[in-house]
Amino acid sequence: MKLKKQLIFMMNNNLFLNKLFYNIVKPIMAIAIFILFSNTQKVFAQNWNQILKTVASDRGVGDNYGYSVAISGDYAIVGARDNTKDAAGGNILENAGSAYILKNNSGTWTEVQKIVASDRGVNDWFGASVAISGDYAIISSYLDDENATGGNTLTNSGSAYIFKNNSGTWSQVQKIVASDRSAFDFFGYSVAISGDFVIVGARGEDHNTIGGDSILNSGSAYIFKNNAGTWSQVQKLVASDRGANDWFGWSVAISGDYAIVGAYQEDHNLVGGNTINDAGSVYMFKNNSGTWSQSQKIVASDRGLDDWFGHSVAISGDYAIIGASREAHNVTGNDSLRRAGSAYIFKNNAGTWSQVQKIVSSDRGAHDEFGYSVAIFGDYAIVGAKFEDENTTGGNNLYNAGSAYIFKNNAGTWSQIQKIVASDRGVEDWYGNAVAISEEYAIVGANYEDEPATGGNTLEDAGSIYIYKKGAPATGIVMNSFGNGLVVYPNPTNGNFSIDLGTVYVNIKISITDISGKLIESIAVSESQVLNLDIKEPSGTYIITILSDNNKAVIKMIKK
Repeated sequence: MKLKKQLIFMMNNNLFLNKLFYNIVKPIMAIAIFILFSNTQKVFAQNWNQILKTVASDRGVGDNYGYSVAISGDYAIVGARDNTKDAAGGNILENAGSAYILKNNSGTWTEVQKIVASDRGVNDWFGASVAISGDYAIISSYLDDENATGGNTLTNSGSAYIFKNNSGTWSQVQKIVASDRSAFDFFGYSVAISGDFVIVGARGEDHNTIGGDSILNSGSAYIFKNNAGTWSQVQKLVASDRGANDWFGWSVAISGDYAIVGAYQEDHNLVGGNTINDAGSVYMFKNNSGTWSQSQKIVASDRGLDDWFGHSVAISGDYAIIGASREAHNVTGNDSLRRAGSAYIFKNNAGTWSQVQKIVSSDRGAHDEFGYSVAIFGDYAIVGAKFEDENTTGGNNLYNAGSAYIFKNNAGTWSQIQKIVASDRGVEDWYGNAVAISEEYAIVGANYEDEPATGGNTLEDAGSIYIYKKGAPATGIVMNSFGNGLVVYPNPTNGNFSIDLGTVYVNIKISITDISGKLIESIAVSESQVLNLDIKEPSGTYIITILSDNNKAVIKMIKK
């Protein structure tokens, strides 16, 4: 399957070959970038730390767990669109899909339920998109063929399922489909929920709001409202300037009285001119006394060819963030790097949404696709770059390992405060394919990751997610003067674990003691960045001390 991914990249504008070239250039660039940002790292000190890596309880090869993620309060939902098993672990149906509910109990996130569609079928991709708000969750199945009652088969017409939390148990309360469903509409390609409203994107739908004026793949979105527990379609939305292959509905988001719909293959500016192929656009809709009307079309201030503006969208209160994963330029419009990616912050001022900032990653590189996924909550935003290769300090290049970046709003200016990567990052994990954020927690999906939380038992593309907490101490790290690049994984461990110091150090001395202080092992390493260690003693708590010149780290390691 890894070879299959590489072949896909080769066919897609020779991305694989291009990126091999940039892997020669980027290490040199990384040195300059590291020098440039070495001082800012002190300003943007890390304060979101990984507290958990988790995988599905019934993980299997090719499940794509973490393909989609969402969080609301003490609950999170994770989609595994290619999972084959039902909730009880049986009734194998290829790529039927599933989703998993996680609950936060006093800071510990645990899987509490696996959910599947009541009428699950082969290749439905249930879990391709997920959203959650309060006691309701919506899970899409955009390749599903049947209507709400299981009949009138229309290939890939699409559907979505509403689940409700009743005393801790999530139960399906409704299957929803479009009122004008037809084959290959892909209803459910994207979903979002806020309070009593959900919005569902159907990027392959062809017709206007009254079912006429067919335009191939122009796209649409549908608003549903909760009335006393029953969700009913109240409106179909289309773009005011809809065109062929715009894919309006590729991405959707909703917050309060505003909904936002992305059409990343749309070609025109605000007034319908200046055609630029796949520059992308986004449409803002406002709820006025129950009627949702387009209030604005928005485009990037520096829109360009194949930018994919609107590939991802998110909204929270008066701020929206829009990803343009193939945009090439930095914030000043210079330093073109193919498909480096960017994102744009818009703010609502008295009903008018205006671009206030363009953001890019501090270590941007060609083909990173920063902006592939975005999420926002209050004063924090998170941006995924699933094809990014380097660790937090710009080293340890791993092809398409992926990364994510956290930005904070300070008096109206959004600044990157942290780059985060997986504690056990690996080649082609696609960490950052999906992101979610709440007041205290952030989630990053890595749907092509292969190992469980404790390492070993490799299952290709089983998928995983990583949960971060604002202000939490780094896992197991008691003391650290090596810098923010130091990570430990996995912890707890079955014995084998690794410590990435963030960069190469010399004259390293390592001691391992048990909890009473008894020396278990003493190791000297002349030069290294990644230390691969093994505790051969019985299960228990151990202390690892690392010294190099004037640097010291003390790590509490738990062996299962």
